[in-house]
Amino acid sequence: MALAKAQKQKMPKNKVYIGSRVFDVALAIFMVLICIVFIYPFLNVIAVSLSSNRMITTGQVTFYPKEILFDGYKLLLEGQNIFRAYGNTVIIAIATTVISLSMTSLLAYVMMIPDFVLKKPLAVFMLITMFFSGGTVPTYLLIQNLGLYDSWWALILPNAVTAYNTFLYRAYYKGIAQEIREAARIDGAGEFQILTKIYVPLSKALYATFGLFSVVTVWNSYYEALLYINNPDKQPIQMILRKIMFTSRISNMDAAQTAISNGALNQLNVQYACVIATIGPILLVYPFIQKFFEQGVQIGAVKG
Repeated sequence: MALAKAQKQKMPKNKVYIGSRVFDVALAIFMVLICIVFIYPFLNVIAVSLSSNRMITTGQVTFYPKEILFDGYKLLLEGQNIFRAYGNTVIIAIATTVISLSMTSLLAYVMMIPDFVLKKPLAVFMLITMFFSGGTVPTYLLIQNLGLYDSWWALILPNAVTAYNTFLYRAYYKGIAQEIREAARIDGAGEFQILTKIYVPLSKALYATFGLFSVVTVWNSYYEALLYINNPDKQPIQMILRKIMFTSRISNMDAAQTAISNGALNQLNVQYACVIATIGPILLVYPFIQKFFEQGVQIGAVKG
């Protein structure tokens, strides 16, 4: 009787439907506003990089260019160090990502094996590194003593393995049925074969997500290069961007300085053109691995 009475007192379906529709509309409006907040600065950067000096100085440029000119991009690409810096960044990003994914996978797989003797000591050791670090000066001295100064290895090796990523990899591997691993061992497969032929193919979302995170981190990083890379021929693209943004100059860009001094070009044309040229490759890569993000971003929620 009580159950039947409770069912009669339920809210009518039409009221539930109206409330749900109101919530959906409010949520859609909120998400549109959020998109505008995030997209507008990007559109403004593009617009300013393509607008004339007069329009920029008078503040008439919003989210679309006015009096379009490509001189900022032209002068930027004429700099002899730009393409070399692009190539350096691509090499560093790819090498860092490949080494990081490989080394972290090996360590996480070993720590995932139940009967591995050093599993707990390794976990404790890596947990300590999450809370304590040597700092900038000891790391700089270590890089120097290892003979890595002024080489790309100074940017690649320190990011090869991190404790946080290792624990997430291990948690993801634990989510894969252990029966698969045991069946492979019965068939005579070694641990390395099990990792490369079973766990790696089943972890595409994991590698796509952390691979992109690694590439983006390396691509946007300039501090390590500022500390460890002295040779201009080995510097990444972010060092070129830093020179433009903070020192307002760049090697082999005397023509840009002359145009800015004469008022034919605004300093923001070159600065924002460099910003677009820097983030362009990441924007092109992201859509191809976006489909893995829905599953990949949930990795930290896996119990392990």
